[in-house]
Amino acid sequence: MRMEHRVRSRTAGRSGAIQGRMVAGVEETPGGAGRNVFLDINSAEIARLKSLTGIGEHYAKKIVEGRPYHHREELLTREILPEHIYGRIMDRLVARQS
Repeated sequence: MRMEHRVRSRTAGRSGAIQGRMVAGVEETPGGAGRNVFLDINSAEIARLKSLTGIGEHYAKKIVEGRPYHHREELLTREILPEHIYGRIMDRLVARQS
């Protein structure tokens, strides 16, 4: 009986923590580290862009030089990023209008 209680309480604690992180604000994590942070391709600095999987100095500079963007898909249609890299990071990108 004691063992069952421990398992239940651990599971309950974890799901609550995960849900809390998902509901939290967009820019909650410092420095852009974390999976649930959106990055605005119209205003992000090169260093922040390079924190994305597959984005190095070259692609980060191409993204900055191609601004402004109306939609994140323009990174593909304007051939800024190859499809295999865009596919990895598209869920973390937004293109906000100033």
